[in-house]
Amino acid sequence: MTTRMAIVDSRQGGRVAHLDNVVPLPRRVFSMSRSRGTAVAGATVLQLPRRTSERTRAGGEPMHCPFCKNEDTRVVDSRVFDDGQGIRRRRSCNECGRRFTTVESAVMAVVKRNGVTEPFSREKVMKGVRRACQGRDVAEDDLHKLAQQVEEAVRATGVAEVPANEVGLAILGPLRDLDEVAYLRFASVYQGFSSIEDFEAAIRDLRTRAAAAGPTDAA
Repeated sequence: MTTRMAIVDSRQGGRVAHLDNVVPLPRRVFSMSRSRGTAVAGATVLQLPRRTSERTRAGGEPMHCPFCKNEDTRVVDSRVFDDGQGIRRRRSCNECGRRFTTVESAVMAVVKRNGVTEPFSREKVMKGVRRACQGRDVAEDDLHKLAQQVEEAVRATGVAEVPANEVGLAILGPLRDLDEVAYLRFASVYQGFSSIEDFEAAIRDLRTRAAAAGPTDAA
C-alpha cells in the first residue's frame, strides 16, 4: 500500500515536505501524530519539535525569554568581559523574535563570621572603602580599581569560599597605597584599634614603608 505523508518543520518556517511511498506506521502512532500535527488534505501530518535550547541540550534548565517566557532561545553572540571573569551572551527568542542579553560569571563565595555565605561583591568592597575615604581626594575610578585588585587577590587564593577577614586583609594593601588617612580609618575599624598605641604602631609602619620606598622612587 502506498501512503503519502506531509511533514511540517517548524524550524524551517513551517515548510511542508511531501513524502510518497512511505510505509504506514501503526494506527496508535498516527493518532498521536494527528493530535500534534496540522491537517493537510489526504495526508497525515507530523509536527517536528522545535530546536532544543542550548541549556536543555547541556542538561540544565532552559533559558526562558523575558518577554514571552518561551524556553526556545538561541545564542547569537558571545563576548568575554571583565578580564575573562564573565561572558556576555546575546540571545534570540525563536518564538517572538526579540533579543536579550544574559551574563554568566564564576561565583566566589564569602563566608561571614556567623557562617553565612554570600557571593563576593565588588560593590560591597567599594561601599566599605568609600566610607573610609569620606572627605578625601579619592576618585570613583580609584575605588573601582581597588575593588578589582581585591577581587584578583582573593581569586588568586584558588579557593571557592573565602573567609570575610581574608577579604578585609586584601583591602588593606591597595587602600594603604591609595590614601594613608583612609587606610588608618579602615584599619582602625577592621583591626579593632583600642588605644592610641594602636594608631601609633600603624603610623610607624606607614613611615617605615615610605622610607623603604623612598630610594626606589628617587631612582
